[in-house]
Amino acid sequence: MDPSQNDFWEDDVNLTPQVIGQIQTILFSASDSFYKVLRIEIIDKNFEFNEDEITVTGSFGDIQIGSSYEFTGQLKEHPRYGLQFIAHNYHRQATSTTSGLVKYLASDNFPGVGKTTATKIVDELGINAIELILDNAEVLNNLNISQALQQVIVDKLSKADGMERAIIALNDFGFGSTLSMAIYQKYQKSTLQILKDNPYQLVIDIEGVSFKRIDQFALQEGIDVLDERRIKAGVIETINNQTFNSGDTYMVLPDLMRDAKALLEKGQRAVVTDVMIKKALLTLTSEGVVVVDGSYFYIQEIYEAENQIAERLINLTQQSKATYSRKQVVNVLDEVEKANDFTYDATQKDAIIAALTNQLFILTGGPGTGKTTIISGVVATLKKLLRADGLKSDQIDDSIHLAAPTGRAAKRLQESTGMLATTIHHLLGITGREANINDVDIEEVTGHLLVIDEMSMVDTQLFATLLSAVQADMQIILVGDKDQLPSVGPGRVFYDLLASGLLNYRELETIHRQGKGSTIISLANEVKNGRLPADFTEQQIDRSFFPANVNTVPKLVEKIAESWKNKGNSVADMQILAPMYRTPAGVNHLNEIVQNIFNPATSKKKSITIKKDKQAFNYRVGDKVMQTANDPENNVFNGDIGYITSVLLAKDKSNTDKKDKIVVDFDTGEVIYTRENWQNITLAYATTIHKAQGTEYKLVIMPLVDAFSRMLQRNLLYTGLTRASESLVLIGQLSAYQTAVVTLGVNRHTNLQARILQYATGKAPDNQSKKLAQQETLQMNEPAPDTVENPQQEQETVIQKEAAPLETVLTMDLIAQGSIDPNIGLEGVTPYDFMPDSHGKLANT
Repeated sequence: MDPSQNDFWEDDVNLTPQVIGQIQTILFSASDSFYKVLRIEIIDKNFEFNEDEITVTGSFGDIQIGSSYEFTGQLKEHPRYGLQFIAHNYHRQATSTTSGLVKYLASDNFPGVGKTTATKIVDELGINAIELILDNAEVLNNLNISQALQQVIVDKLSKADGMERAIIALNDFGFGSTLSMAIYQKYQKSTLQILKDNPYQLVIDIEGVSFKRIDQFALQEGIDVLDERRIKAGVIETINNQTFNSGDTYMVLPDLMRDAKALLEKGQRAVVTDVMIKKALLTLTSEGVVVVDGSYFYIQEIYEAENQIAERLINLTQQSKATYSRKQVVNVLDEVEKANDFTYDATQKDAIIAALTNQLFILTGGPGTGKTTIISGVVATLKKLLRADGLKSDQIDDSIHLAAPTGRAAKRLQESTGMLATTIHHLLGITGREANINDVDIEEVTGHLLVIDEMSMVDTQLFATLLSAVQADMQIILVGDKDQLPSVGPGRVFYDLLASGLLNYRELETIHRQGKGSTIISLANEVKNGRLPADFTEQQIDRSFFPANVNTVPKLVEKIAESWKNKGNSVADMQILAPMYRTPAGVNHLNEIVQNIFNPATSKKKSITIKKDKQAFNYRVGDKVMQTANDPENNVFNGDIGYITSVLLAKDKSNTDKKDKIVVDFDTGEVIYTRENWQNITLAYATTIHKAQGTEYKLVIMPLVDAFSRMLQRNLLYTGLTRASESLVLIGQLSAYQTAVVTLGVNRHTNLQARILQYATGKAPDNQSKKLAQQETLQMNEPAPDTVENPQQEQETVIQKEAAPLETVLTMDLIAQGSIDPNIGLEGVTPYDFMPDSHGKLANT
């Protein structure tokens, strides 16, 4: 390496960790991704490290042992393997000598070339031989090398160096290694050409690539604001935003036109017309990227997912061939019941029998209604039946799968049933490194029984993926509480399955778990039915209500937390749940208050201050924290709770790499955080109600005030109440609780119920009719080509046509022609919008 490069390290005052080294060995290479673990001999670096070699991890292409690479990223202390360099970006160092280039071309990477041919190539083409060959393979024609050998050289260079060129270009655009690899996997050798010809294609093809990032680059490269490629990408981004931000599975045309226009015109001096957007939509539908179903516009993957779910569930329901007869199940269930220290009631027995005599069974019910009891009864009965068929214990255990959408929900399921449970992602072999779930090689789920708990948290794409992986004759049981918050991702799958009325299900209403004098579950049931009980504000044996406004909530929380601590209770068993982060009654402020109670700052206790979102948080040894992003490499996932075991400061003598670090102990082991990934943890004495789904706590403190008005909804209140297993403290304004209990959650726009009906009646979507509907929906009045002389005039003509007043008089002729939507003016309106509020007023009057 040129010694002058050392000046670069010294002059940079804001050093990003970089290391240059020669690859010694590839310690690990994942079979399902580009993830690798490398051992390199250090040539140069810009950080303090005393050893000659270091381990480098990340997503890499065709890494060559013996070649030198420059890596940019971060240093991280692994609890087991020590200090590692996590690479976010890399590229191979240019060969600095002719002898090095000859050695490379004569290596085993180029079969048949040999030292003589390699020397000839370098002598004729010089030190830039590789770049010249990749730019124009014909430069080899005059070197007296056989066509077969020329092809070997070109193919091998294209594979190795073509990949690296693409990855480097993607990194220059600001993509991380994981997303860069996902892009390269999609386009392969065409990556650079697509970046050059149509960078907007990435928005359409690759999940996680934002329109804003590509738009900045493309406009700088001279692509016109009104270019059709840009309009298409903007349309896709608009539907994606609605789908993944609001949870809808489709958009209607007026909303799509309005939002796409706003996105495409933002910050630009140009008018994007409706005709331009409709043209883009027609192209996208003809390409299969967007699907129009009636008046609904879908991203193709979501449309297919809804159909796959409906088709598979109806097949399971209609073609069900139960392995065991009702008589067999009843006889064995009697044996299981005799072994219990309790008896099943009629409803529970009916549910267990139905679950084991149907391929698909859905179980819903609130807390304390016995869902876990029924799951345990189903598993115990099935085990006896399988044992009677001659299966051994290990075979039986391998054939029964229990899963949930999150790690915490899976852990709770395992604790309540005494059986091994896992996350759905882990069951399917999804590691989290994939940029798009549709590109994952899903592992088949085989055996006799699959039970999925907390189904209300499962979104449309994940459920479709799960169903596609399940063995055709496997029994499936879906368990959840339909009144809880819906999934973060698109859809409201569990609600729609039950609301269809066409699938085999049982709803549990009798409360079994409620102890003597317990009122938490009865309160939750009252809320579920849209009312607060008369004794809501009265002190009960297991719940209390304390009136407070947004500014007095913190003082009450402080007193309750101090009382809990003084009684010798653990902070692990207590959780504050608030709808929002901001305001004095929000998550952020309440975290600071309770942290000072359970883990006060002392002169001996190490701590570190971290700034996030313009706010400073002090992290101390002993703090309760939550992981906020999936990190499969460290086996921690969004929502996992851990405790800080140590804080290492850069100035500490024992801290060899001189970087501030936080070590957190999770159930799965310790994870080390540095400034580069501090955003992935947050204090967890208080969390949002959404983050608490799938868990229970002995004590829940929940503040609701009018300042949270936009979040006050019945399913959010219900979900918060049902997180408490023993004690519940409600704080805030009675008006806020009254608002929440009468306010239904936003009605997500989905079509799963209708699809289930279609498949049940044999009226599945017709592709030909769908194409005609697409064309009819997107009819455009375009100006004839010979009526305009230039693009500016054409644009003005289109704008004038679009500005023409619409016919506003409703006539019988218009109705008879079908020109008027029978639901005109009712988009997004539901019957609930016409329910009277607490003052007797209708919402839409």
